[in-house]
Order: sequence, then C-alpha cells, then structure tokens
Amino acid sequence: MHLQIKLNPPYPIYLGSGILSELLPDYCRSLNKRFVIISDDQVPTETVLNVKHLLDDAGLDARVFYFPAGEIHKTRETKACLENVLLDWQYGRDTCLLALGGGVTTDLVGFLASTYCRGIPVIYLPTTLLAMVDASIGGKTGVNTRHGKNLIGTFYQPLAVFMDTDVLKTLPPEQWSNGVVEIIKHALIANAELFQKLQVSVDSLKNNPQLLLEIIHESCLIKKNIVEGDEKESGLRQWLNYGHTIGHAVESLEEYRLSHGQAVAIGLLVETKLSVEAGFLAASVLDDLEKLLTAYQLRLKTAVFQNRKALLHQLKGDKKSKEGESHFVMLNKMGSARVMDDAYAFPIGSVILERALDWAAERFGKN
Repeated sequence: MHLQIKLNPPYPIYLGSGILSELLPDYCRSLNKRFVIISDDQVPTETVLNVKHLLDDAGLDARVFYFPAGEIHKTRETKACLENVLLDWQYGRDTCLLALGGGVTTDLVGFLASTYCRGIPVIYLPTTLLAMVDASIGGKTGVNTRHGKNLIGTFYQPLAVFMDTDVLKTLPPEQWSNGVVEIIKHALIANAELFQKLQVSVDSLKNNPQLLLEIIHESCLIKKNIVEGDEKESGLRQWLNYGHTIGHAVESLEEYRLSHGQAVAIGLLVETKLSVEAGFLAASVLDDLEKLLTAYQLRLKTAVFQNRKALLHQLKGDKKSKEGESHFVMLNKMGSARVMDDAYAFPIGSVILERALDWAAERFGKN
C-alpha cells in the first residue's frame, strides 16, 4: 500500500509486509547520501542489523548509533549527545538519518534532523504499531522537559516513511496495546466504523495480517486527512490531541512509569467523560470505550487524580492551554469530534471539569 502525504514538501508512506527489503535500498541509493541509523537500545538487534545489511549490500555508507530507550530519555540532553556523535564522526549536510524505532525515536531523531546543520533529511522506519499510526505521520518532533511532554520541538517532515508490518511480529503485548489506543482515538474523532471493526477484532488483530494492514491503513488515512488540512495545528489538527491533554499530564506526573498508551487510554476515558458531563455525548459511548480498552488489556490505574492541585497545575502548563486555561477536544457522537465557530478545542467550566476529575479519582484508584 502507498499513501502520499500532501504537505510542503509531500512525502510517501509505504505500508506492507516486507517493504523494507523490497523498497528501502533503491530509495536510499537514489538520494546520494551517507546514512546514520539511529535506534533505541530496545529495538531487536536483528531488526537493526537487517536494515544495516540492506544498505551495506546496496553499496551505501551506513553507520548505527543507539540511545537509551524510553520517554525518560527523550530529552535535550539525549539530543545533544546524538549531535556530538554526528559531529565527532564528521557528518555534514550530505547525511540522511534513519529513525528506526518507536514514537520516542521518531520524535527525537526528527527533532535532531530538523536542527542539525540547519536541517538534514530523515526517513522514518517505525517498529511499533503506535509509531506507525501516529508518531511517524504529520511532522511533529520534540523532546520532554521537567515541565511536561513535547514542549520543545519543531514541525519537520520526513523524506519518507516505511511501515513494514513484519517488524511487528516481535512486538511485546504492551506495545500492541499502546498502538491500538491511538487507533481507537482516531476512530472516536472521525470513524465510527473503525471503532466497530476494533470491537470485533480483539482476538484476531495480531494474527490476521490482512486485517492488520487494513486497520493501520484506515488509521493512517484519518491522520493524513487531518494533518493535510492543518499542518501546524492552528485548528483541525487539535482533534488529534483527543485524550492527550489528560494523558500527557498523567505521563508527566507518573514520571513515565506508565506507557504512553496507558496514559492516553486514561486520558481518552476522562475526556470522553467531559463530553458526557457537558451534555454533548451519550454516556453509552463512554461505556463502549471502557469495554474496548479493557478488552485490549490496557492497565487503567494511576494515583495522579488523588492530587488535584498537582494535576491542575500540570494541565495549565500544557502547550495547548490558552492564558493558563485548559482546552479540550469534545465529541458529539462516536466518530464525530465537535467543531463550533471554527473552534476545535474548548475551555471547560470548572464545575464540569471537577465532576470529571472526581469520577477519575474514583475510577482509576490509588494503586
């Protein structure tokens, strides 16, 4: 499968089984560049060496560098370390980076590419379901700070994205669940039929390659259409933040002990509760969402809602806040996010927010 992301500049997404070996060598050979493969140290060695050997066999100059895995290492310090390695190796503007890994890798290496030598090309090779359906599309790059997630970064588009579903065969169960959360988010805001497909695919998604390809493709189409309409997140693209305002606060306050998918799953539930409390959305949607997240074995426990003051402080620091007031994406119904007077995210009255946070404190427990 092939998608074209129509931004400036446009770039292709190649999706399928075996596309790394089929397409990557010829694509890279056409660039006339030196290559640095950057991966986190939890990507299977076999996957990294496979990409290295593909480039070696094509007669290309390619080296590999690893950095420590995890959101806790998605920092300015890690970026500086990578920059120093590239400078020590005397790589210049004739270099193309290959970001091989999950969402942390694409965010970090994309940011690195956007500033190194004032900008060098980057190709994304996502190895997780989450990175395929979310982080590798749309050009958001960035790092975390002690103040919150992704507060430092750029919009910078890759040259191309190669989504080889063969690499998902070694994906741990938790990483599967993380990726499904982002697909669920896309379904909630834009495609009720996709939500229904996920409901009936709980036991078959991993083991049905054609079904998996279809669901990834449908999810990518949703994000493609949104980012093409609003690359820099001035309006429509705010919909993609659904579940992430609360989710990012949970991640930060948990000091990344919860995975991104777990935190966003909790965020989806709380923000869906906000739409119910505001009178926009039927409560049955919240029930269906909770059942689906549970079916995909998401761990929905956190203590952050027990400390209301810390949570509200974290929400005020979110990059989507305006004048210190949190804004949230809302749903009208399953598959339909709310837009009104050209606004795609809305301030929420304190009474409604407090009711939702009270519900969350009881629902997610203290453990």
